Amino acid sequence: MPEAHSGQNGEKSEEEKQKWLEQNQYTRNGILRYEAIFGRTFVSVGGEVTTTEFVAKLDLKPGMKVLDIGCGIGGSAFLMARKYGVDVHGLDLCTNMVGIAQDYRMEMEPDVKHRVNFYVEDATVMEYPKDFFDVVYSRDAIMHIPGKEALYRKLVHTLKPRGKLMVSSYCRGDKEHPQMFIDYVKQRNYQLWTLKEYRDMLNKVGFNNVAVIDKTPMMMDMMKAELDKFEKIKDTFVNEFTPEDFEDIHQGWRDKIDFYCKDGDQVWGLITATKGAKDSSTISTQ
Repeated sequence: MPEAHSGQNGEKSEEEKQKWLEQNQYTRNGILRYEAIFGRTFVSVGGEVTTTEFVAKLDLKPGMKVLDIGCGIGGSAFLMARKYGVDVHGLDLCTNMVGIAQDYRMEMEPDVKHRVNFYVEDATVMEYPKDFFDVVYSRDAIMHIPGKEALYRKLVHTLKPRGKLMVSSYCRGDKEHPQMFIDYVKQRNYQLWTLKEYRDMLNKVGFNNVAVIDKTPMMMDMMKAELDKFEKIKDTFVNEFTPEDFEDIHQGWRDKIDFYCKDGDQVWGLITATKGAKDSSTISTQ
């Protein structure tokens, strides 16, 4: 295999990005730790609860094609296939994520197993078919991607006319940030935008009906519930992992609840848009 190298403007190559993910936040152990707090097959805020609520807004119909970018270990894909009869193409750059998702896929009932497929792909460089997907969906993954505008141009291209976009993502508040938050973002290698920057960019690349909703209050409620559940399973968790793993997850949730989200530095955005059918663009809080 050729040696990985950085591209122009210092951007990491696909191999470098993949290696960073798999050796830092998303080792297999790291993924399974997250699953313990989010729920089986889920690695994003609120697990099945938020996924069920968000997906209900998409008006999915049997046979629709859904592209799930940053599919993680398959939770959203399995839920959409099972409940709505859609075909889901899940992409993730992390082989650890896809490996676990494939393991779960093999356990699924036929109606789900044969509607869902997972691929190791870099969403920023792969080629997309034109007017192919009914929905492009992503949960808390695009926050890792620096070249967001170029990616969303690809997503406009691959959506069918009147196709829908739904993305949840960590964002940043429109304010000066304390060093503690700056260090956290750097350590996670997050590439965070404000809600306004997201709205303006989506309009620029050709999306319509752009709605950018601040769901931070919901995120905080979910994290408090997750933390309460996590504390109750401490002994079981420590037996499977380590006391250090428990403290790392616990402190991470506390930092978000007590500082980053509470102080307005970290924002959780739910972003929806359509291809065509121009109407309006909004930013709101719910």
